[in-house]
Amino acid sequence: MLAGRSPIDTDTALRLAGTAPGWDRVLTHPISGGVLAVDRYRPSEHLRRVLSVRDEHCRFPGCRVPVRRCDIDHTVAREHDGPTDVTNLAHLCRRHHTLKHHSAWRVTQTPGGVLHWTSPLGRDYPDAPARTLVFTTDGDTSGTAPDPPPF
Repeated sequence: MLAGRSPIDTDTALRLAGTAPGWDRVLTHPISGGVLAVDRYRPSEHLRRVLSVRDEHCRFPGCRVPVRRCDIDHTVAREHDGPTDVTNLAHLCRRHHTLKHHSAWRVTQTPGGVLHWTSPLGRDYPDAPARTLVFTTDGDTSGTAPDPPPF
């Protein structure tokens, strides 16, 4: 189905699919047809920016490979219904991305973007994001209203 148009033939769909920069998966209710959720495998540019600021470097404990040289990885694999959102994505350098998928190391992600790496021996190694961001109004760094001007 071509959005806003009509059904299209398979050849046209394949031609359009080959040039698409990304795909949105639309989940609909089986009876009503109402949209339940929309997601995609590849993160949007906005989500990539958010993750870059949050992570700063590879999220394996002790690794400091900068995000520009890392992959964005789903903590719970997409094929296992892991969502493509900030609660399930993190930057991993190629070495640690491979380690995650092809070794006995395991990782889970908890709120706040904290990754808990479990070694093959069962030891937990938490890795918290490098920093948190706080946005305030001009002059308000304490979370409370600033003092009035002294004049």
